[in-house]
Amino acid sequence: MPPSHRLLNTQYRIRRAHPMTPFAERMLRRTASATPAELAEFQERHLKSLIRVAAARSRFYREWFAGAGVDPRTIQGLDDLGRLPLLDRSHLVTNVGRFRTRPASTMWSAHSSGTSGRVVTVYRTPWSAVVEHAILERQRRWFAVPARARSVILRGHVFGTDSVTRLVPGANQLLVSSFHLDDRHARRICDAVERFSPEVIEGWPSSIALLARQLRDRGRSMPVRVVVTSSEVTTAAQRALISESFAAPIADQYGQTERAAMAGVCEAGGYHVFPDYGIVELLPLPERPGRFEIVGTPLHNRGFPLFRYRTGDEVGPAPTTHCACGRAYPLIGTIDGRRDDAFTAADGRALPQPSIVLDDIQGLREAQIVQQGTGRFEIRLVPDTRYDADAVRTQARRNIDRYFGTGQQVNFVVMDRIPRTTAGKLRSAIVEPGPATVATGDGR
Repeated sequence: MPPSHRLLNTQYRIRRAHPMTPFAERMLRRTASATPAELAEFQERHLKSLIRVAAARSRFYREWFAGAGVDPRTIQGLDDLGRLPLLDRSHLVTNVGRFRTRPASTMWSAHSSGTSGRVVTVYRTPWSAVVEHAILERQRRWFAVPARARSVILRGHVFGTDSVTRLVPGANQLLVSSFHLDDRHARRICDAVERFSPEVIEGWPSSIALLARQLRDRGRSMPVRVVVTSSEVTTAAQRALISESFAAPIADQYGQTERAAMAGVCEAGGYHVFPDYGIVELLPLPERPGRFEIVGTPLHNRGFPLFRYRTGDEVGPAPTTHCACGRAYPLIGTIDGRRDDAFTAADGRALPQPSIVLDDIQGLREAQIVQQGTGRFEIRLVPDTRYDADAVRTQARRNIDRYFGTGQQVNFVVMDRIPRTTAGKLRSAIVEPGPATVATGDGR
């Protein structure tokens, strides 16, 4: 079994078979029927406990409480949350080691450039991963999906030479390469998916839509119980195509690499915050009336506590009606999260979520990948104090070859600051036709 295959099986079993999984499931059964007041009490109890841990063991929070003159013992409830500082990616870029309350070796690390192009590293404890997995499984049950249902997964998986799918028996999953959903590989992929006979399709909406289009173009359809989307905004055109090919409801999931907040769609179509995962605040955006930024405080990651973390994701006003599902979980408006431009490889393949090539590159404050023609890319880099030009270029080139395929032209540009959009945002992946920027270095 290849190392990547073993890793997928191991991570799945840790989340599903961890000794604390039954406790997490019991906790979620209680919160599933809780009243708003009971959910608030649950959040306050976990918040106070997390504050104590952070104040005692995190260098960042210990110094912040002392510098601000705030006694952490006075943070007693949700009304006190506003006394804590708002955090954003800039804090994680420069202080990641100071947030931890336990050794990094006892946790899992994760990297992302997200929607902002600012590269961060975060850590997750096994318990926080168990809770997250249990919450996602709960959302599946809302759609009558049985445990260990056969699931086709379309995210950032690649499998080596001439392999476009991979079965993970321990997880009852079929992984499909999102970067090979073209006419050359479509028949093999469609045949493998049909043989697997999935009950669930899960992954990036851009990838799921590509699979749906390949099925439709070949006169095929594949009814499943539910289609689970995440990591990107789903467009109306993608939603229509996915619904046509899979004849199933679409259950979107919202989260971030930082795991600051979670939300998802229920069987009645309501988009709910998951209050038993974390506390969500909506920060008004003065420059965009009627729009809010999602601010999250996760409640279960004691190894890497984050309070009032600005996700950078915007949301509209929440519905004023109650959801027909009857749950007390708050509703949230339409989320405007990650939205990468569509890229095209040198051989004409569509490349969904191209910013994935930036996610594990270290030593950068900001990064952006730009398509300047078919198979022609520019990677813009803003170094931090750990920047190693050779290491960054080697990793970026390796990622391009892995996800996009060999034969792409790549140009590297070192900048002091990456240009923002007219709305003031830094996007991690854009299409920008026109002459290439003059590079620094040899453009390997």
